[in-house]
Amino acid sequence: GAVNVSKIAMECGVDYLAVATVPEAIELRQADINLPIIVLRVPNPSEINEILSFNLIPVVQDEEFLNLLGVFALEKNQNISIQLKIDTGMGRIGCLPEDVLNLVKKINSSKCIKLDGMFTHLPVPDSILSEDIEYTKKQIQLFNDIVLQVKEAGFNPGICHMASSGGVLNYPEATFDMVRPDLAIYGYYPGDINFE
Repeated sequence: GAVNVSKIAMECGVDYLAVATVPEAIELRQADINLPIIVLRVPNPSEINEILSFNLIPVVQDEEFLNLLGVFALEKNQNISIQLKIDTGMGRIGCLPEDVLNLVKKINSSKCIKLDGMFTHLPVPDSILSEDIEYTKKQIQLFNDIVLQVKEAGFNPGICHMASSGGVLNYPEATFDMVRPDLAIYGYYPGDINFE
């Protein structure tokens, strides 16, 4: 149902779509969906040609993949927008906070790569446990600090986002410039409910 959901989202006025994989994004493009599409999983190098051909926004987490994107884009004489994934505590994918500014500098010095945005992921925004609430608040503060650092260095961080459904519902300070609602758009609460 990704195509139908995406078309309804477009009718409702969303600005961006996000999918997990390049094939999911291609399915939307082939259904004449022309909104910007972020591919949230770090792509394989073998998918770079498709990313460029279908005008997708890939996630970058390291200099190696950034350089590879630059080589392909220059060969095709094509510009590409990317999103920088930052690991603020999920521990799955993303660059370390201390590496962000160096990557942003490299992106901004590129002839063909544009920083469309920066984001992170909250692993437990729907938890009612006090330690998870504290952990999530620390992630929000860290991401906010990183965004400010990038701006103070004179760079535009693009669209900054971190909140999925749990973040949207429980942490208004985590909404930044954009949100990535998931289960909530289908009417599901994304976690535990405290009935006390």
